[in-house]
Amino acid sequence: MAKKSAKASFLPLLFGIIAIALSLGIYFMTRTVAHAFLLHLIGYLLTPLAVALCLGWDSISQRVKRGNDPWFTANSKYPLILRVLTVISFFVAFPHIIAMATDIAEKFAGQK
Repeated sequence: MAKKSAKASFLPLLFGIIAIALSLGIYFMTRTVAHAFLLHLIGYLLTPLAVALCLGWDSISQRVKRGNDPWFTANSKYPLILRVLTVISFFVAFPHIIAMATDIAEKFAGQK
């Protein structure tokens, strides 16, 4: 009986895309809201941190499965796509960083 070939998981890529979409959603939801520090912090943690973790998850998962399963089929496109998404996620994180920095600066400027 022939063993079915295992393939690379799509989940890290899916979670990376969801993290970027959630971060963008948080940004557009809080554009007109002053002092949404916690939401911007969550958006910042989603991008680039969560996307970079998805890249690591995919790399480790494919490496381990390649070593343990001789029939494993690696997918070289997933790491490439996740690298591009990681770069994009840094740009998505900038509005969150600016909003958090503005909130912190306003807090310190208001204190005497």
